[in-house]
Amino acid sequence: MDMLQLHAEALQSTATAYHEFLLRYRASDSVVYGFVEGKEDPMFYRGLIEQALPAGWEVELIPSGNRDNVLSSLAEFDWTKYSKKRICFFVDRDLTEFVGTKSQAIENLYVTDNYSIENEAMTFGTYRRILEEVFNVGGLKPGDIEKLKDIFEKNLSLFQKGLHPIMAQIIIWQRAGLRPTLNDIDIRPLFEFTDGLAKISPAFQTSNSRAAHAAGCVGLAPSSEGDRLAVESEFEEKQGLTRFIRGKYTLWFLVESVTKAHQSVPKLFPAFTAPPKVRITLGQKNAMVVVAPRVRCPQSLKEFFSSGFVAFSSPRTEVSAAVPWRERMTSWAAALFSRLA
Repeated sequence: MDMLQLHAEALQSTATAYHEFLLRYRASDSVVYGFVEGKEDPMFYRGLIEQALPAGWEVELIPSGNRDNVLSSLAEFDWTKYSKKRICFFVDRDLTEFVGTKSQAIENLYVTDNYSIENEAMTFGTYRRILEEVFNVGGLKPGDIEKLKDIFEKNLSLFQKGLHPIMAQIIIWQRAGLRPTLNDIDIRPLFEFTDGLAKISPAFQTSNSRAAHAAGCVGLAPSSEGDRLAVESEFEEKQGLTRFIRGKYTLWFLVESVTKAHQSVPKLFPAFTAPPKVRITLGQKNAMVVVAPRVRCPQSLKEFFSSGFVAFSSPRTEVSAAVPWRERMTSWAAALFSRLA
């Protein structure tokens, strides 16, 4: 078998992300490695990992494209050659509590507590930090902060109510083997804001209308009301409202809520005569860049880092063996072919 055939077969049989890892891997360097799903996931994970690592250590994060690709990369490894504490994998839980097979407990695989890592941003602490640090709304008195917290909690409750029938409908579709493109579901028309407070738009007051809107966005038929209500009940019983609303919808609503609060500052707090000048422009396109550094690390993720990356980077840890030259060259060629394809 000539080298081109060898490279082609390697490309077909091995995940591209795994080849990317082999190109980056250096056994003797003070580096730990992680596989994540999307291109934006490193914005959340990198800072949290770097805070956990000792001085002088770095992290390389490899976006794999989606959840299945991360798990496929995990399956490619020969763990007699590498340390599971040095190479870790991060995936979103998604709707596996309701659809499909849950991920097995694997020591170097982190599965988010909630739908996705973006859900961790939906806290009052993050909301307040964005308003103060990005939108320059500072000097709030204790009473003002309580008022702001009340607005946040009311908006969050309304958001959960608004998305309840849509998430139930998504579960029904996925259980039927359908895979609608969830990014196509436009939730913007569902909500309006007045003086920082959210409300459901008049055209979408009923849960049927919101489910029908989602169906129209993805070109699928909505389920019967009875079937959807049964899944809504299941969704609520399994903490779906607080844990399993899609992370990208949650992040959108967080940005929209805090933006509308900033615009309404003069009506909310008499000390302001106009909305303060923003320090950083925040929109949906740069939401991850701005929001991610202000998200608190979940306890489960701290514990995962402690037993993995932190344990490996301790002074007594020995580095794993170097990648064989033949394997590295094969991966280099495979990755090159992938980029040219």
